[in-house]
Amino acid sequence: MNLTHGLFGWVDNTSPDVEASRAFYEGLFGWTSIDTPMPGGPTYTQFYKDGKLVAGLGPMLDDMRAAGVPPLWSSYVIVTDAAAITKAAEAAGGQVVMPAMDILTQGRMAMISDPSGATLGVWEPIDHQGAEMFNEPGSLTWNELQSRNLEPAKAFYTDVFGWRWVDGQVPGADYYVGNLDAKSGDDKSNCGAMPMPDMVPPSAPSMWMVYFAVADCDESVARAQQLGGTVFLPPMDMGPGRFAGVTDPVGAMFFFGSMPTS
Repeated sequence: MNLTHGLFGWVDNTSPDVEASRAFYEGLFGWTSIDTPMPGGPTYTQFYKDGKLVAGLGPMLDDMRAAGVPPLWSSYVIVTDAAAITKAAEAAGGQVVMPAMDILTQGRMAMISDPSGATLGVWEPIDHQGAEMFNEPGSLTWNELQSRNLEPAKAFYTDVFGWRWVDGQVPGADYYVGNLDAKSGDDKSNCGAMPMPDMVPPSAPSMWMVYFAVADCDESVARAQQLGGTVFLPPMDMGPGRFAGVTDPVGAMFFFGSMPTS
């Protein structure tokens, strides 16, 4: 996969119990992990699937706990200039949650939020180019915005990243697909967006959700439950695929997605 500017290319988990999260995801996806101590900061864990980098894991910091930030998966867009993106985000009506900063020689990162309040990471690669596997079982397959104010959020991402929104043609759903024309190949799809589902508690903010590819959605749900996860969306068919939503043992939400192989 070509990690083009404006394309989702990385996800990581923020956990109040790193060892519990590590055990869950290694057991669920067959991931292995390597820890990297950060000078003056916490250890950062990188997950691998079949020797290829797929995701990260870091501890919940005290200031995040104090602010009431829940355990979560964060999505990152690959960019050529993280500082420029933060300026573009402010100009487009968003906010800078964390200004661009160097992460050793790995790259530069920043966190921004759209006008509906959903937070998104941006990553300017240097040594760390992002994930090395996508759309295979145990790797990232989709990123989806669930928003409480969708139209301003969509306009924001068009202004900041150049995404072109099209009707996702999901029966009975107000669903949009963000296309990135610079993406290589015929498939220009990069992410999805929809209004916040009615089932979500009113206190939940707009958010970016992460989907991991699996070979069998139902089997993956059963395994997640055996490992201490809980199901918030039972397996269901949608279009050509089958999807489910799971909360891990410490409270981070994510989705499974399985697609036909032929």
